[in-house]
Amino acid sequence: MEEIRLAVDVESGDYGSKVLITGLLEARKLCKIPFKAWLCGDRNTIEEILAQTDSKNTAGNFEIVHCSDTISSQEQRARVWRKKADSAAVRCISLQKEGIVDASVSAGDTAVLMGAALFILGRSEGAVRPALAAFLPTVKQKPVLLLDVGANLNCRTEHLVSFALLGHNYVKRYLQKESAAVALLNIGTEPIKGTRVICDAGEILKKKCLDYIGFVEGNDLLAGEADVVVCDGFTGNVLLKTCESFHILVKSMLGKKSEIVKNHMAAFDPENYGAAPFLGIKGTVLKAHGGSSSRAIAHAIITTVKAVQLEAVWSKAARPKGE
Repeated sequence: MEEIRLAVDVESGDYGSKVLITGLLEARKLCKIPFKAWLCGDRNTIEEILAQTDSKNTAGNFEIVHCSDTISSQEQRARVWRKKADSAAVRCISLQKEGIVDASVSAGDTAVLMGAALFILGRSEGAVRPALAAFLPTVKQKPVLLLDVGANLNCRTEHLVSFALLGHNYVKRYLQKESAAVALLNIGTEPIKGTRVICDAGEILKKKCLDYIGFVEGNDLLAGEADVVVCDGFTGNVLLKTCESFHILVKSMLGKKSEIVKNHMAAFDPENYGAAPFLGIKGTVLKAHGGSSSRAIAHAIITTVKAVQLEAVWSKAARPKGE
């Protein structure tokens, strides 16, 4: 089996490089697909953390890429890719452009990653605007892909149509399905409900996507009728975080009363979701949650490796000659 090459932004996330590297080591134990990682960040910090861990069996599996730039909260997010080219997040994506790695994963700022991915790797053919997509569990014990979940706060009709087609292709590849039901998130299922943007998108998708099934309401999102649900990034981000808080709420209400029910709730645990891909990019860039624990990072790494193996986000065969 061919070894997958990943660039990992170990400067990202809320809990520091140790959590990122610990998660990476956990992923090496859990992932059935062989991979090698390029660790992007401060060399001294990375070497110190690796020296503190049981990394004697990982020789040859890591490369350290020292990054001298850091990104502050005051930076203009869309321009960081140019001004801070040697920051960990941007360097990860540059390694893809250089052909050194197959994919990159970061728990960093969405806007920084979006800008770097878009301007360094470029937009894939047919994509009007890239979108961030995330899987959620459903009552039918199959995931639903929700997009956009935060990359584009304001969307026009053509953006929603593009998201639908991108999500449709991704689900079929990643879940290896022949078809994938696509729906638009709306305040009602009737054709006349919703904004003009949503209604117009529905009319276009009737012609462009054979698997389009119409509108779904928020209370049907987790019902499992649709494999892909499309909305603007503002709505999607709020909805995603609401679903994440549901897991915390139920665990706190149950306490220690029912371990059986709590075990079933694992499907709603955001730490089990993996990472969210940017669809519509000429490359494979995935974003992990900023508040990821080492376990969440491990799942994010495994998701990225699987996405590369299945060419779910970006196919090398689609790369134009000369790139």
